[in-house]
Amino acid sequence: MLDETTKNLLIVEVNKLLPENSENKLISAMRYILLAPAKHIRSFLVVASSRVFNAEAKKVISVAAAIEFVHAYSLIHDDLPCMDNSDTRRSQLSCHKKFDEATAVLAGDGLLTLAFEVLSSLNEKRCEIIKVLSQAIGIKGMVGGQVLDIDADFNKIKEIHLMKTAKLFAASCEIGAIIGDATDKQRKALYNYGINLGLIFQAKDDIEDYEQDKTNNLMSVLGKSEVENYIDALFKQGLDNLSELSGDINYLYDLLNQVRKDG
Repeated sequence: MLDETTKNLLIVEVNKLLPENSENKLISAMRYILLAPAKHIRSFLVVASSRVFNAEAKKVISVAAAIEFVHAYSLIHDDLPCMDNSDTRRSQLSCHKKFDEATAVLAGDGLLTLAFEVLSSLNEKRCEIIKVLSQAIGIKGMVGGQVLDIDADFNKIKEIHLMKTAKLFAASCEIGAIIGDATDKQRKALYNYGINLGLIFQAKDDIEDYEQDKTNNLMSVLGKSEVENYIDALFKQGLDNLSELSGDINYLYDLLNQVRKDG
C-alpha cells in the first residue's frame, strides 16, 4: 500500500527505533513480524491523512512506525495458542512458532510499550495522539473486540469488526489529521472514512476466508451477494467522507478502491 519512498522511510525509521541485534532474542522476535512483507495499511493511513493537510511524510514517519508497532503486537498475540492458535503469519511461521510462546508474549509487550515510548517523545500533540490510539486499541476497541463471544448474528459480527480492526484504521486517519492541524469537521470525516475502510477490509476478508473458517463470518449470515451489497454501501459512505475534504485525497481514494477490490 505504501509508495516506495514512504516504505523506505518507514523501514529506516523502524531500524532506527529498533536496531537489529542478532544476539538479543527478544529484539529478533520483535523485528521478525514487524519487517515481514505486509501492506502497511495502518501506517499508510497516518501518512495519507496527514498529506491531505500538506504534511511531509518524513515529519510523520515516527508516528506511522509506532502504529506499525501496535499492529505487529496485536498480530503476535492473536496468533498465540491461547488466542487464535495460528501457525503462520505473513507467509512465514508465526512468532511463537519461530521462537517460542514466552518470547512471543514478551515481543508483543515490547512492541506495544515501544509504540507509546515513541509517541510520548513527540514535541506536539502527543497527549491527544496517545488518547486517540489508546481508545482504539483498549477495552473499547481492539482488546475488547478480541474477547467478544459472538453468535452468528450480523450486528455482533459487525461490532467485532469495528472493535478489532476498523477503530485502529480510524485512529490512524484521525492521528494523521491531528498532525496536519485539521478542523474538528475534517477529523470526523477522516475518522469515519477509516471506520468504513476498516469494515470493508474485514468484509472482504470474510469472503476470502469463508471456506477455511465459517465461524463468526458475515458470509454465514448474509451470503456473498448481501456481503457485496454491504461493501458497496460502505464504499459509498467512504466516498462521502472524502467529499468533505478539500486537500489531496488521491492516496485515500486509491486505497478505498483497492481495498474494495482486493481486500
